[in-house]
Amino acid sequence: MTNATASSDPIGLPRRFAAMVYDGVLVLALWLVLGLSFVAIGALTGPVPIPVLLAAQLVAAWAFFVWFWTRTGQTLGMQAWNLQLRGDEGGPVHPWKATLRYLVALAQWLLVLFGIYLAREYGAVASIAVTALLLIGIGLSQLHPRRLMLHDWLSGTALVRISRQAPPHPRQR
Repeated sequence: MTNATASSDPIGLPRRFAAMVYDGVLVLALWLVLGLSFVAIGALTGPVPIPVLLAAQLVAAWAFFVWFWTRTGQTLGMQAWNLQLRGDEGGPVHPWKATLRYLVALAQWLLVLFGIYLAREYGAVASIAVTALLLIGIGLSQLHPRRLMLHDWLSGTALVRISRQAPPHPRQR
């Protein structure tokens, strides 16, 4: 096991997005297994309604993130990029704060999907308002001294960069 020390340097967008991509692949794999189980259940009992599958996927993603955030403060993507989620006071994240963080982040992603829908249905001009809202949110987070995103700020959490130090070798003690 390694010891981790936190840096006070703000976390930039590229590091956040890289961890998000890693975790997105893991959540996608989780959703594929969940979908396969729903197909198997549907083969036995009849088709499962799509809203039930979507709700199960959202609950599975919530469970994934809340489990990691409240246990170690790190998802697997955050571990790869040396990031850790902590409460504002610097301690572990409470499950309610993790849930609020997930819900706000989910709302932001639904806004992105809504912008894509508007662009596809009504042309790029219709999605300008949604895109402007997202860019304003990202821009404001970059102006914050600790670069807190909306979901960090509203949930009372913060991402910190950690440096891992290996424990001393048993012979060196």
